[in-house]
Amino acid sequence: MTTNQMERKKVIIHITNVIRQMDAEEKTAMSVSGVFYRDKGNRYLHYEEKQLGGKIRTVLKIADNELLLMRSGAVNMRMHFFRDNRRSTASVDSGAGKLQLESELVSMEELYENKPDVLSEVAFQYDLLSQGEYIGSYTVLMKIEEDAE
Repeated sequence: MTTNQMERKKVIIHITNVIRQMDAEEKTAMSVSGVFYRDKGNRYLHYEEKQLGGKIRTVLKIADNELLLMRSGAVNMRMHFFRDNRRSTASVDSGAGKLQLESELVSMEELYENKPDVLSEVAFQYDLLSQGEYIGSYTVLMKIEEDAE
């Protein structure tokens, strides 16, 4: 293992999502088992969630200047966010057809508590747009703790 790589650590991830569209706000929360590791300076969270439509495998890649959210399974999604707030193309396919959207990172924060090598919290907010028109604002908060098992 090089100095740029670390062992994979089992974690519990408590995820809160807040979706704001027009005048409505929806909040969801869940806890999932996952894995945290570093590779070549990037930080990764892998986890799987079970929803009504089936399982969704998620990878969150955190780099110094960008964030990449990839989901596969019942929902296929790839969203790329840049810390300099540049817009990027996002694709979402939930089985009803593929949508091409734009995403723009509004804010992003990482916290390391207790142990400097384990991410304890990541929070990010982004806007989604369709053909340049604002669709909604999304806030994701992930609180991460080492899995004692």
